[in-house]
Amino acid sequence: MHPLLETLKAKFLDAVLSANEDRPRAELSVRVAADRILDVATFLHDDPTAAFDHITDICSADYPEDPDRFEVIYHLLSLPHRTRIRIKARVPEEDPSIASVTGIWKGANFMEREVYDLMGIRFTGHPDLRRILMPEDYDEGHPLRKDFPTEGRGWRSQFEFIPRLDEPASAMTEGEVPEDEKRAFLSVDGASRATAYRKEELLLNMGPQHPATHGVLRVVLELDGERIVKATPDLGYLHRGVEKLSEGLAYMQIIPHTDRLDYICSMTNNYAYVRAVEKLLGLTVPERAEYIRTIVAEMQRIIGHLFWLGTQALDIGAMTVFFWTFREREVLLDLFEALCGARLTLNYYRIGGVDSDFTPDLVSRTHAFLDTFPDHIREYDELLQANRIWIARTTKVAVISAADAINFGLTGPVLRGSGVAYDVRKLEPYGAYDKVEWEVPVGKNGDTYDRYWVRMEEMRQSCRIIRQCLAQMPEGPIIADAPQIIPPPKEKVMRDMESLIHHFIIFTQGFKPPKGETYCATEAPKGELGFFIISDGSPRPYRLKIRAPSFVHMGAFDHMARGYLISDIITIFGTYDIVMGECDR
Repeated sequence: MHPLLETLKAKFLDAVLSANEDRPRAELSVRVAADRILDVATFLHDDPTAAFDHITDICSADYPEDPDRFEVIYHLLSLPHRTRIRIKARVPEEDPSIASVTGIWKGANFMEREVYDLMGIRFTGHPDLRRILMPEDYDEGHPLRKDFPTEGRGWRSQFEFIPRLDEPASAMTEGEVPEDEKRAFLSVDGASRATAYRKEELLLNMGPQHPATHGVLRVVLELDGERIVKATPDLGYLHRGVEKLSEGLAYMQIIPHTDRLDYICSMTNNYAYVRAVEKLLGLTVPERAEYIRTIVAEMQRIIGHLFWLGTQALDIGAMTVFFWTFREREVLLDLFEALCGARLTLNYYRIGGVDSDFTPDLVSRTHAFLDTFPDHIREYDELLQANRIWIARTTKVAVISAADAINFGLTGPVLRGSGVAYDVRKLEPYGAYDKVEWEVPVGKNGDTYDRYWVRMEEMRQSCRIIRQCLAQMPEGPIIADAPQIIPPPKEKVMRDMESLIHHFIIFTQGFKPPKGETYCATEAPKGELGFFIISDGSPRPYRLKIRAPSFVHMGAFDHMARGYLISDIITIFGTYDIVMGECDR
């Protein structure tokens, strides 16, 4: 047994109900008594031998037939020891409550609110326990419970319209807010009225239609003059219930849905999901497919960072950079179109490999792009470095320390900008990342400028990775030989009856992974994109949880915004590189 599991069992003899080391998947999991979760969590965070300083995710599962119906699952990462662990605790349906761990990990705030919202589990001691993706007045239950229908229950939001100023008070209905209070939020003529409702702090809505929020995101700002006192994100405007939908789909049918998460970087979504399923299956991917996957993932990383740089520069006021970055982005999108026939939602990766091969024409066109792209990166850098507005609006803005970034569960360029060299591609190498030479760029000050620098350097490193992969890519198949999982090639299906039957069975019945669970992390352009899958042995996942970096990063928004100006809010949106399709899911 792993030494950490032995330590936990010895120290918490009455709290640890079971401990398991899944050696093939290199995963540790511990089931603890719900009333002791704070003791175990505190030890795991504080003890130097454990040092689980990074909160990766908190999710839940529903087992209606079990007396302790709900399971709360904590995914923790120890950066000093490079170890992951999964802590699980069960709570009964009659009293689905457990202590909050927000006092240990700040990032647990949003994570616990999501579990409360979608599963109905209460976290005692949580500082702001309310719905986060569903409307606050949603009263039809909790959508991720197994007894909640996938199509919903026909609930519609109710909105009380503010009356006109000339509407008499007698028109009010019972329980309605008095007219004078409503008029405080209306624009009215007359200095006396304006003075009467003036306060020290101003409440300001930003979004969900603001162009710089990069999607339907609303933030409620409390202001003292132009200084931000508090910034409260209001999420869920784009919530489509992808996790709930996945419970009714076969594993292969879920791949196109992942395209619609971070729709700017669809390839890495596909990659993250198929890797999780392959880990669940114990499926080995051919070497050529691994190289192609790595090349395509790094092309997508460049596309994602180009999109980010162009829009971030546009938000701050540098329009030329926007046109330049989209010029190079188009070249790579043309390559994607030649590779798989699509440009944005790509559906290219397959469980066990990829859909189509990397042809000699694509190789030569990719080399041509790599020959010119480093000079373009230098152009962007020179243009922005000479722009004093860019420097002023990014330097020493939205500073977050390394300790706070880890405690909030931040990942990707946002974490590396604070000087933490955590990259999933190095910690848990996959694809061909351990077969090529490259470096993890890190910042020093944890400000918006450092996060800009990290992304610029990552594009250069992506070029290094792609060049080496193209040079080393071996010949061979591009998809695994696993007849029970992988459908036969289409040319055989059209000519061979056995292949046709095989194809029919897989696409109508799906394949059945063994019972079990796994978490698989992938380094997406925005940060760690993880998929947690619970399999009950059926052709569909019993539970699928998406650890979306955009959602986790929004949990630190208030912390990073306080004390800065209203105009800095735009910069902070951009520094996360958020996409609301991924955030809301």
